[in-house]
Amino acid sequence: MRRRLPVVLVLVTSALLAGCSVLGMGPSPTTTYTDANGETVTVDWKDYPAAEGSDAEALLDAPDQAELEAPARQLVNDLRDAVEEAAGTPLVPQRAEESWFDDEDWYPEEGNGYGGEPLLTTVNCCRLSSDRPPDLEQWRAVVDAASRVTEEAGLGPLVLEHESEAMADDPAWRKEYRDRFCNVVGGGCWWWSAVAADGYRWISLDLQDASLDPTGDGLDEAEELDLPAASITLEYGATVVRTGMKPAYEEALAPFRGLEQPEATRSE
Repeated sequence: MRRRLPVVLVLVTSALLAGCSVLGMGPSPTTTYTDANGETVTVDWKDYPAAEGSDAEALLDAPDQAELEAPARQLVNDLRDAVEEAAGTPLVPQRAEESWFDDEDWYPEEGNGYGGEPLLTTVNCCRLSSDRPPDLEQWRAVVDAASRVTEEAGLGPLVLEHESEAMADDPAWRKEYRDRFCNVVGGGCWWWSAVAADGYRWISLDLQDASLDPTGDGLDEAEELDLPAASITLEYGATVVRTGMKPAYEEALAPFRGLEQPEATRSE
C-alpha cells in the first residue's frame, strides 16, 4: 500500500555540522516529519534502500534483477533491427549473446550516498558494434529510428550530447565539444553520442568516423587506444533491485517516500 506524503516536513541534515563538510566525514543525515496519523517520524538516510539521486519510486514498478533479462533482450534486439535497417550495416555482439547478463555484467551498488548499502545492482551489457557507420548525411535517420524504439519502450527519445540542454547551458563544455568533435568541413560533427533513459534503464548510441577529423587527432587516438576509427556502438544498462529483494526494498523505502533527498554525505 502506498503511503500518503507527510503533511509536515522538517529536514535535519546532520552531515552539514561544522567541520563535516567533506563527503564521508560526517554522520548520515536524518529527516523528521509528522505523518498523516499525526505521529512524529524520524528516518536515518543510512537506511535508504536506493542510491542518492536515483528514482527510487520507479524501481517499485521495474523488474528486479532476475526479471530484467527477458525485456532487456527484447529492447536491445528491437534497437538492433532499427539501427541496422536505417544504417544499412550489421551490428555485431562484442561477445557471445548468451553470456549477456552473466555475473560479470552485474555490479552491486556499494553505497547509498549516506553510509548505508542499497538493495540495488547495476548491469552494463549487450554491446553491439558495426565496422563502419553510414554516410554522415544518414546519421540523423539512424538516431531517429532508434528513438522510435526507445520512445515506444518508455525511455523517451535519444538525446544527442551536442544538442542536450546540459551542454547548451555550459558554454565552456559546448565550445570544447565543438572544437574537438564538430570540426568537419561545413560544421558537422564526426562523433555523435546519444542517450535515452527512464527511471532505471538507459540506452547509449554512438556514431563516429574519425577519418572525418581534419586534425587527424581522432585517428591517432583510435590507434593509440586500439579502438575502431569508424563505427556504430549500441549499449544497454539498468539499475534495479537485487533478485528477490523487492518486498524488503518496498518495506525499507516506505518511510522515505515523498521526502526530499538530502545531498550525499559519502563519496561511494
